[in-house]
Amino acid sequence: MPATPATTSTGATAQPPVTATISLKLPPYWPSDPTIWFTQVEAQFTTRGITSEPTRYAYVVASLQPSIAQEVRDILITPPSEAPYTTLKKELIKRTSQSEQKRLHQLLTTEELGDRKPSQLLRKMQQLLGERTLEPSIMKQLFLQRLPTNARLILASTSEEVDIDQLAKLADKIMEVSPTQAPVSAHITTIESPPPTEIQQLRAEVANLASMISTLTSRPRERSRSRSQPRRQRTDDRRSAATATHDAECWYHQKFGAMAHKCTQPCSYKAGYQENDQAGK
Repeated sequence: MPATPATTSTGATAQPPVTATISLKLPPYWPSDPTIWFTQVEAQFTTRGITSEPTRYAYVVASLQPSIAQEVRDILITPPSEAPYTTLKKELIKRTSQSEQKRLHQLLTTEELGDRKPSQLLRKMQQLLGERTLEPSIMKQLFLQRLPTNARLILASTSEEVDIDQLAKLADKIMEVSPTQAPVSAHITTIESPPPTEIQQLRAEVANLASMISTLTSRPRERSRSRSQPRRQRTDDRRSAATATHDAECWYHQKFGAMAHKCTQPCSYKAGYQENDQAGK
C-alpha cells in the first residue's frame, strides 16, 4: 500500500523539506592576486549565507580555469575529508601566487608607471613588496624613479618632508595639470603655467640662436668657394691654351700627330714635321 501522507494538527498535509537552490556565479580565478580573489568570493558566500565547507569547495572548483585546475589536480581528484574549502584555498594561494623573488625583481626593475596614476603605481609597488618591509627613503626613491622627469624634479625637494602616500597624491595632481611637462619649483605651493611674456621671450631667443647658427654655417662655404675659384680658373686657362694650340695645327698633325708625314702651313706643329721629314731623308 502506498504510504499515507502525514498530516498536521490542523489536518493539513505536511510537505517534505525543500533544499533551497542558490544561484551563484563566481568571477574567474585571478592568479595575479589570489588573496583578493578569495576575499571577493567569500564576500559573495557571506551575502548568500553559504557557510558549508563542501559547498564553498564546490563553488570554487567550478570556477577554476583549466590551467589553474591543473595546479591543484591532486586535491580535486581526492578532496580532503575535513575542511576541503580551507585546504583548497591555502594550496591555490601557495601554488599560483607569484614567488617572492619574482615580485621583488618586478618591484626593483620592471614595474613602470604606464598609463596609470602615480598613486595606482604606488599601490602596485606596495602589493609587490608584500609582507616585507623597506626603508621609507628607499621606497620613495624607487617610486620617484618611475615618474616622468618633470614630476620627479618638482617632488625632489619635498620628498623628505612628506610620507610616500602624500607624495603619490602630489604626483597625481602634477600629472593632471601637466602630463608631459611641468615647471620646476623649489617649493610646491601652486603649479602655474609660464606667463605669456616669458613664452614670447623664449621664442625670440630661439629665433636669434637659429639666425646665428645659420650665419656661422654659411661662412665656411663662402671661404671654400673663394679658395676654389682660382683653381678652377687656372685649370680652365690651361684647357683653353691647349685647345688653342691644338686648333693651330694642320689637319695632318691633328689627325696623326707625330706620325704625320705631311704638313700644311700655317701649322704650330712645324718642328715635329721637320724631324719626321729629316728622318725620312
